[in-house]
Amino acid sequence: MSIPIIICDDSSVARKLVARALPTGWDVEITYATNGREGINAIAAGKGDVIFLDLTMPEMDGFDVLEYIRAQDLQTVPIVISGDIQPESYKRVMKLGALAFIKKPVEPEELCKILDEYGVLDILTGADKSTKNSKPAAVTAVQEETLDFSDWCQEISNIAMGRAADLISKMIDGTVQLSIPKVTTLKASDLNMMLESIGSDRDIFAVNQGFIGKNIAGETMIMFEQRDIAKVAQLMGHPGETDAETIHELTIDMANILVGAFLKGFSDQLDISLSQGYPEIYLHQEGNNMQERRTGRVSGILAIEQSYKLGPELIHCDQLILFTPASQQELKLQIDYSMGII
Repeated sequence: MSIPIIICDDSSVARKLVARALPTGWDVEITYATNGREGINAIAAGKGDVIFLDLTMPEMDGFDVLEYIRAQDLQTVPIVISGDIQPESYKRVMKLGALAFIKKPVEPEELCKILDEYGVLDILTGADKSTKNSKPAAVTAVQEETLDFSDWCQEISNIAMGRAADLISKMIDGTVQLSIPKVTTLKASDLNMMLESIGSDRDIFAVNQGFIGKNIAGETMIMFEQRDIAKVAQLMGHPGETDAETIHELTIDMANILVGAFLKGFSDQLDISLSQGYPEIYLHQEGNNMQERRTGRVSGILAIEQSYKLGPELIHCDQLILFTPASQQELKLQIDYSMGII
């Protein structure tokens, strides 16, 4: 008899990678859920003896799902698989009753080891615990999902964001909340409008950096509201009165760390190398349009938008990552190779 399991993640790529990583011979019937609310509805319908659960999702996130499972005493085995690898996130999910926490991207060997270690395979089925062959689990009634380039970029960015947040959380001794990355392909005019709208009603302190690798080039911009940058300095360990120059330097340091950690997390997944350029400050104020910097760009720019909320005061930080049109073919090739598509 097939074992009902749920893979709950807003990313279609993540759902597919978890399904691929299931142990050989584990006879399962998979239900996919794209957010926490769908996940708990599937549990209530008896479709989840085990639920593999992401944390950063719309509507209900993974923390909400774990709290609901505990409050309602739902009969399921929750295993968290997330890119949010901050120590506080780990502590919180374990306190809420998760059986285990696995960082993305999930590895078949690690998943099988955890299922075996906690006796899940013994309880539910006679699955082959060996990871030597690459045959998939014996999946019943599961629909294969179609993935596109944007799906892969979103999930790779999500994991890279988690690496950046983990580094920052340890540095500030606090938590970082993550958004869901948004991936789009833009014309130059669309990009100009986006940059204009970002600063239309706010005074922005932005740090811009280029990056480059083999056949890949682009730039990334970290943006804080100017009213928050003194708080950023405090997070960086400089409480009390600090002069404007020092505040700017500390904010640049924070931006540089976020960019470096994100690019490292992004490039590691694709086995490529991306080098950062020197940070450039840009102040947006009324009457000073951010889009003027980028006039004349060609169409087909790959844009990734995401945001962080830092520390107890939830200081908002936007990040925009732009890849040149010529870079996209190389990215597609690297994704196909690294993710085993070719």
